[in-house]
Amino acid sequence: MVSPAAQSVIDHSITDAVDTATASIPARPFVTIAIPTFNRAHLLSDCVRAALAQTYPHFEVLVSDNASEDHTQDVLATFNDKRLRIIRQPRNIGLLPNWNACLAAARGDYIVCVSDDDRLAPGMLEVCVRTMNGRPHLPIVVGLSNLDMVALGRIRPCRVSRVLETGAQDGAAILREFLADRITVTNCSIMARTELVRRNGGFWPQLRYTADVVSWAPLLLQGMAGFVNEACATYRLHDLSATASLSIETRLDEGRAAGEIIAASIDPRRTSARQRKMLRYESHRWFARRNLMVLSDYRKAGASIGEIVSLIWKFRSYLHPVDSRAAAHFLAVLLLPRTLTHHLRRMRHPVTVAAT
Repeated sequence: MVSPAAQSVIDHSITDAVDTATASIPARPFVTIAIPTFNRAHLLSDCVRAALAQTYPHFEVLVSDNASEDHTQDVLATFNDKRLRIIRQPRNIGLLPNWNACLAAARGDYIVCVSDDDRLAPGMLEVCVRTMNGRPHLPIVVGLSNLDMVALGRIRPCRVSRVLETGAQDGAAILREFLADRITVTNCSIMARTELVRRNGGFWPQLRYTADVVSWAPLLLQGMAGFVNEACATYRLHDLSATASLSIETRLDEGRAAGEIIAASIDPRRTSARQRKMLRYESHRWFARRNLMVLSDYRKAGASIGEIVSLIWKFRSYLHPVDSRAAAHFLAVLLLPRTLTHHLRRMRHPVTVAAT
């Protein structure tokens, strides 16, 4: 059940949006590809082009321009495609309210939310729909993502599951693979049932760092789900992403919150006591692993050992249960000489990207 506050966010995110293409779009596409954007005209064109290149026919592309001040509207005007629908916010409503504006305006039974710097593979929708295998009401289809490591100038292929095949699977099994870090899943490789995402509160504004995971991970606990054991999208990692400006404390707090929300979503009517115990353990270990990664990145960005140790002590309860592999990696990064961490920081190539 959606709280009144969460529902208010969804209802009001779109109130002031101006729909510029309503009449030309079919009333009920099966999938909406939603692209929230702000001041990223130089990236947006490729994102929209990749979305429109889908081999599956029954979809719309919805772009919500969050009152951009660059030439975003000029870029969008170059597309002459009836599948593209554009809404423009008359003022900047913030990052996650703009995502919720997309969610509120989506006409598809399912929604794929893509940041304007990410890219969908041409066959994503086709393979996701095929994976449903005659189950048109599955809550979610999970695909995998490649990672574009901008600072290193290379793309890291997705981790594929060694135990799950492409097809309809137990959603809890897919969630366990994700929580155990055995598959690479990002928001742009998720196709979720639109009404369920709305009902669960959409993208929570109070969780800027983990709102994406919280929006889709609980849907895997509703029974069967679709799984695509191959790359469906490419997620772009860079220093000027929308979450890069958040404080280290905010990232640690939200990592913990996301793990607790996932654990609280476990339905005792659908799982055994043993499964519930395992899922709760994995969800807490997931946020502990994620928080170690946050601390590792902070060290690479130039934080001193003393600063890191202070944070470890302050947030020590957030780092349990310890993942031995993640802990070993973290210790290796922590003990790097300061000159080497400065070198790693200099290797990070700046990218001109707006944050909201």
